[in-house]
Amino acid sequence: MSGPYGPVPDAGTVLAIAPHPDDELIGAGGSLLLHAKAGRHVAVVHVVGREPTLTEELSEERYAAEIDLAARRLGVAEHFCLDAPSRDLLPRRELRIALAAAVRRLRPAVVYLPHADEGDREHRLVHELARDALWMAGADFFPEAGPEPAPPPRLVLAYEVWTPMREFSHAVDISSVMAEKVHAMRAYASQLHHVPWDEALEGLARYRGAVAQGGGHAEVFGVLNLAQQESLAHHEGLARHRG
Repeated sequence: MSGPYGPVPDAGTVLAIAPHPDDELIGAGGSLLLHAKAGRHVAVVHVVGREPTLTEELSEERYAAEIDLAARRLGVAEHFCLDAPSRDLLPRRELRIALAAAVRRLRPAVVYLPHADEGDREHRLVHELARDALWMAGADFFPEAGPEPAPPPRLVLAYEVWTPMREFSHAVDISSVMAEKVHAMRAYASQLHHVPWDEALEGLARYRGAVAQGGGHAEVFGVLNLAQQESLAHHEGLARHRG
């Protein structure tokens, strides 16, 4: 683990911004696995800290161990949390600055964030915070986020968690890593006592595979920014869909 002001990784970083631990796994875990297997530096920022009342039986050590295990199974090179208050999340400047600092340090080529119409309020707020932070990271202002503005990511993709997207413009075939994605989700053993998320994400990926590519498993995304057209060509299973 590192943090927004830690050491700078190699070029070609992929950054996933998630409201809570496991959100990036559900929405983009297969794609993150594919990036990691291709040798990319994959980093994850979780914005919201733990809500103890949801998992009172879980110690802090076990909670952290589940997050670490899921990250290892996804091939995530570094992950850290901004510890914003659960259920009291507000779009504060300090969170935008912390996210902008992470973007300036990591200088990602690809960014994943939750889509704007998620049913969960915190997911929608993190979408807003992340979009603002990407702009701030590239602006010639906000010195508290680091001394050097970051170039814009070549590709910014919005993923789905609680609320499936009505429209998507990009699909990635994750059939080859579907079993590994499920295995990573099972690192969150405490959560599976409440909801069978491993079964749910497999079912969503199978449905998306059928719709987007006629079978197999897929993850779908909204394209929020595409600086270079060839970026999408590097992802298998590109699809356009309205429905």
